[in-house]
Amino acid sequence: MTADMDNTDKIVGLVEECRRMKLTMLPPDVNAGLYRFNVNEKGEIVYGIGAIKGVGEAPIENIIKAREAGGYFRDLFDFCARIDTKKVNKRVIEKLIQSGALDRLGPHRAAMVASLDNAIKSASQHHQAEAFGQADMFGVLTDAPEEVEHKYANVPHWPEKVWLEGERETLGLYLTGHPINSYVKELKHYITWRLEDAHATKRDVVSTVAGLVIAARVMTTKRGTRIGLLTLDDRSGRMEVMLFSDALEKYLDLLEKDRILVVSGQVSFDDFNGGLKMSAREVLDLAQAREKYLRGLAISVTEGQIDNKFFERFSEILEPHRAGTVPVNLYYERDDARAKLVLGTEWRVTPDDKLIDDLKTLLGEKQVELEFD
Repeated sequence: MTADMDNTDKIVGLVEECRRMKLTMLPPDVNAGLYRFNVNEKGEIVYGIGAIKGVGEAPIENIIKAREAGGYFRDLFDFCARIDTKKVNKRVIEKLIQSGALDRLGPHRAAMVASLDNAIKSASQHHQAEAFGQADMFGVLTDAPEEVEHKYANVPHWPEKVWLEGERETLGLYLTGHPINSYVKELKHYITWRLEDAHATKRDVVSTVAGLVIAARVMTTKRGTRIGLLTLDDRSGRMEVMLFSDALEKYLDLLEKDRILVVSGQVSFDDFNGGLKMSAREVLDLAQAREKYLRGLAISVTEGQIDNKFFERFSEILEPHRAGTVPVNLYYERDDARAKLVLGTEWRVTPDDKLIDDLKTLLGEKQVELEFD
């Protein structure tokens, strides 16, 4: 891993290999990590701080030197007071927070980012006081955890999407989670294999993969033809996808970063980068894949959930998604009976995430399911 610190694609594969081998991979940590990847006394791999994008070797040396001189950092304020904020500036500290390297130094990442200006200001005052030989009032504060806690900004946690995006930006991969995780069970119904299991196929064999688009662009060749290029990531691996002429014209609007796509085509060996590539024939987003593969959208409702305004709220949620192809199956249940009601064809829907999320908010997480054959 240390040898390939600058090669994100290889790190992604190695992190997944660690998971397969049931090796614990810890996020970067200013209290336990080194510039390089290392193994702690429990046999756990600690992510190399040097693999965080935008941090650099000099700031890391300063952090490790401060840790060796004064012991573990107690919190964000103690961290800022003991490092050289000229070498480890605000931008670098933000990168450390986003990567998870300061997770043990504060309540949560959002609070630490929101409190960073105050922490740096307090550190500056501390350094000025030291320079003038004054009493270390800051040190008194850091010895009282309950007082330090009040110095953190009272802000809500980041949504999962935000903190995962921070990890991707700083580490090149999602380390403590992945946007695709919540779709893994569903995607099994659509795909031929996960990206780690993909291999080159014969020309007439069509395979289907799915993943998060982490890069997307359209380029023009020397001959003047346009080619769409996607990089898919499903946490097990990555694959380059190419869209030529007709496919590019048909699916151009789907070539967006951070979409989850289901792509079918021929897989071949890529002589240029030594990996696999796919020539796409069909590209679907999740809502389109659901329309193609779903037998129905199952909604469970209990007698106690139906009040005077239930059907009004229910129809308001469905209304924007009508004119789709997926039947809505309503399962009504009370103590003495259970019935299945199939809504009319005019209420067939396009089941995108907003529809499913809104229905789960109305009824409950486990009362909305995708039905497959």
